[in-house]
Amino acid sequence: MVEQHFPALEGERVQYSGDTWELTGEIDIKQNGDLIHATARTPDRVRGSTSLLGFSLESPPASLNPGNPGELTGELEQTDAGYELVVHRPHGTTRYKLNNLRST
Repeated sequence: MVEQHFPALEGERVQYSGDTWELTGEIDIKQNGDLIHATARTPDRVRGSTSLLGFSLESPPASLNPGNPGELTGELEQTDAGYELVVHRPHGTTRYKLNNLRST
């Protein structure tokens, strides 16, 4: 597990599983870089639920190296098929597709 902060993701909103989720910018690189969890909360509720949005690698084997992630930046893109987390690194770009939600 490698934690990173992507300032560009702070405040980005996602419609998923019947709720609106606002990303905090905190991510966790998991499973040899094949999975990324992004921390999100429901902004419109008084107490606010916090959950992890799960993004899975779209095109293996070009995943991130969680042991040595280097300098990373990320952005959220909405496509016809859903949401993608696009991670930029010095020598490439990796796309992860939103496919699950886990309460924390």
